[in-house]
Amino acid sequence: MFECKLADRNAEHFWLFVVVVLYKLKPSESVTLNSLRAAISCCQHGQAEITILLYDNTPGGQDIGVLPPGVQYIADIENGGLAKAYNYALEIAYDHGFDWLLTLDQDTRLPVDFMCKLCSTIAFVMPLNVVAAIVPSIASNGRLISPSFPTKRWVLTKRFPDGFIGISMQKLTLAVNSASTVRVSALRAIGGYDPRFWLDCSDVVMYHRLQSNSLRIFVAGNIHVEHEVSVLDLMNRATPSRYANILSAQEAYFDEYLGRIEGIVQLLKLVYLALKLCKARVTLPYFKVCFRFLCRRLFYSRRHRMESWKQSTRNHLAI
Repeated sequence: MFECKLADRNAEHFWLFVVVVLYKLKPSESVTLNSLRAAISCCQHGQAEITILLYDNTPGGQDIGVLPPGVQYIADIENGGLAKAYNYALEIAYDHGFDWLLTLDQDTRLPVDFMCKLCSTIAFVMPLNVVAAIVPSIASNGRLISPSFPTKRWVLTKRFPDGFIGISMQKLTLAVNSASTVRVSALRAIGGYDPRFWLDCSDVVMYHRLQSNSLRIFVAGNIHVEHEVSVLDLMNRATPSRYANILSAQEAYFDEYLGRIEGIVQLLKLVYLALKLCKARVTLPYFKVCFRFLCRRLFYSRRHRMESWKQSTRNHLAI
């Protein structure tokens, strides 16, 4: 059972709920949890009330050892994915009166000044109800990956200038889930994370839905975070089945939320990706996965693709 005191609505400071999702990793080995606790220790006393929940997606469970003081824990032995974990945390945050939800996974390393800067940013945007989320600048192996915004028809995806701080006026601003801080009331107003996008593209869909409701994203370019992304190191960090799930979620997002022209752009990107994989001489299973989704885009109707994706999603969620 989760234990947490109710937020004091008369308090001047805000309440931040943090969820860290684990997968086949002990809490003591989590660089995310360790760097988070270090960042919290450097935060100004009384600036915020912060509660941490570890959500463990390890199939079958694991021996977690001794938890740090004040850290709550729940095990999902069926591995319901990120969307389920974040929605669980969202409901706890809402029930206990928290203002903001910080989502983290185990591949993120936070700088020691992360929480101090985040708290200052939250205090600044708190009165701005149009701001639904705060996203930092995230890099992977020295490459800036988030936040970003698509150009017209999704031909290109561009990054914000280094150090940009302010409310994004782009039609659609995207960011990775990890290290995103979302206003609880805004996320709950859109129904939380879409459970059908249980792992990949859960962030893309969530940010799309927020901004479709006339809400804005605040880019905190003064906060720099390191994060490892599976798709950037395909053969070392993603199995062929995981790669198939990534492409499946991307296909579903384009089919459900975007138009015909964007679908053609996605088709051309799959052609380019297949040629790139062939040139890089990756193992055959990865190329087969890419080629399969290329053929789906070429020969199957949007309706057929959506129905098969919905069925596979229902099968997964029923496990």
